[in-house]
Amino acid sequence: MKIENYKNDKIKVEKDLKEMTKKSDLISWIRVALFILVIAFLAYGYFKKNNLFYVLSVVLTVGFLAIVKYHSNIEAKVKYKESKVQVYKRYIKRLNSTWYDFKDKGTEYLDENMPYLKDLDIFGEGSLYQYICSANTIYGKISLVKHLKQQDHNLEDIIKYQEAVKELSSMQDFADEIQTLSYLIKENKKKNINKEIKKFIEVCENKVSNQSKINKILMIILPAIFIALAVLSLIGINPMYFNVLKLVLIINLLIAFANMQKSTAILAPVGDFYKNLKVYENIFKEIENTDFKSPYLKELKNTLNKDGGSVNSIKELKKIGSYIELRQNFLGNVLLNGIFLWDFHCIDMFDKWKLSYGKNIRTYLEVVGEIETLISLASITYIRDDYTFPNISDLKDANPNIDFKNLKHPLIKIEDAVGNSINLNGQTCVITGSNMSGKTTFLRSIGINLVLAYAGGPVLASNFNASVMKVLTSIRVEDNVNKGISTFYAELLRIKDMTEYNKNKRPMICLIDEIFKGTNSADRIICATEAIKKLSQPWSITLVSTHDFELCNLEEDKSINAVNYHFAEYYENDKIKFDYKIRDGRCVTTNAKVLLKMAGIVDDIK
Repeated sequence: MKIENYKNDKIKVEKDLKEMTKKSDLISWIRVALFILVIAFLAYGYFKKNNLFYVLSVVLTVGFLAIVKYHSNIEAKVKYKESKVQVYKRYIKRLNSTWYDFKDKGTEYLDENMPYLKDLDIFGEGSLYQYICSANTIYGKISLVKHLKQQDHNLEDIIKYQEAVKELSSMQDFADEIQTLSYLIKENKKKNINKEIKKFIEVCENKVSNQSKINKILMIILPAIFIALAVLSLIGINPMYFNVLKLVLIINLLIAFANMQKSTAILAPVGDFYKNLKVYENIFKEIENTDFKSPYLKELKNTLNKDGGSVNSIKELKKIGSYIELRQNFLGNVLLNGIFLWDFHCIDMFDKWKLSYGKNIRTYLEVVGEIETLISLASITYIRDDYTFPNISDLKDANPNIDFKNLKHPLIKIEDAVGNSINLNGQTCVITGSNMSGKTTFLRSIGINLVLAYAGGPVLASNFNASVMKVLTSIRVEDNVNKGISTFYAELLRIKDMTEYNKNKRPMICLIDEIFKGTNSADRIICATEAIKKLSQPWSITLVSTHDFELCNLEEDKSINAVNYHFAEYYENDKIKFDYKIRDGRCVTTNAKVLLKMAGIVDDIK
């Protein structure tokens, strides 16, 4: 089983992580020991006037610096392994249905103007987004939301995305590597990381030079004067040179500090982004070193290679970032600005970098985000075997069609999900059945799988064919006390949106659960009959669940193309059971009385 494979992989990585952590701890103690020895040798050499210990302290200092660098590399590997463990943990949680505790639920992406997002659990608690999201960067999340919210579906784009997702479904090692690396960015981030990235992009895309001509002249002349005076002072030509040297130092500092606020505004976004540059460099390298076959993945890869390439741009930016980092230390800031007008040089280097790469940095980050999205869509293939890639068509002059076999709801536990089959061509489908028999889940299964299909992802079915259609729903309808809208009126508004779109004569699919449940039975049947007739057009597929058996008579109405399906229950040892399988025809049983008795509300109903 897949879950066992992931558990075994996780155990292997955790074993490596444990060994690396021990090594890191040991090296940490060696660092401390070397530091103490350097201080001790310096002190001993000073007090004993023994130059040998000065030499030894210099040697140990070199060793200390080498150990620091080695320790830094080990720590990076430890973080990488920790990130890899998290990737496997997420797979395991999806497989054992404990993924509901994933923090990223996408609740903020719900839109009251797009009710299907809530009706079909696309975003929010226990949602499709929460289940599949493997994106760790802000651009990855934005891209995934865009794919799942897309309304004006384009067959060419759907096929393009699907081919890319299909290719990634057979490239799990690559997908795992991207997830592992991007998780490091997630771990490095601050609470205001989105603002930091936004500010960094704005600075990069600002074509105006940040450095004035006067500052460009000063950053060359004043440091040159300082260095010349320093040399003259050292060789002792004239003592007054040392006094002038101090004056130049003060002038440099005054100029630097006078420009400090402006310099910080320019350099701080780069410094904030610097901590993630190594990770992005590795992500870019991983993408650029991978051979893709699907046109869209090739296109994304080529985008990273334009204008010098993303890897080169990050390498150059890393160098600038390391220089900027030196100014974060107060003593370093004073010395570097006092001697070299360091901030001006950093700004000048960043300006030159902007000219070469600045206009592309947003695109580079968006490419990473798009690949994260495609991996998120492909994640279903890494944890499920009961999926297929749908056949999507754009039938301009034909009735919209949906035809599937063994369709399952992706958010139901794998072992509990029941597959169903149906084939509809521009038809109206009235679905009856007893309470809890599976009507609502069936409607949601259709809707959520269509969202996946149109996003370019796989669907949970053994076979799935569908036209490109607008998805409209009326399932999770709620009142709004603040606006004075009752449940019934809220549903009327939903149905009105459907009838308004219907006027466009464009392909659409309407999923309506318990139609007009907010009013009395007599009015409900009349209203429902009229609404269904209004929606029953050649360019529309309408699925309606109801407890009103009278609506089943629509099948006999020659003015519309309606069919009946139903779900049923059975009894075993005085307990009600459901197989959640859809059947042809109308339902002939009810179970409300039995459920009342089973719930202990009443002892018996005659």
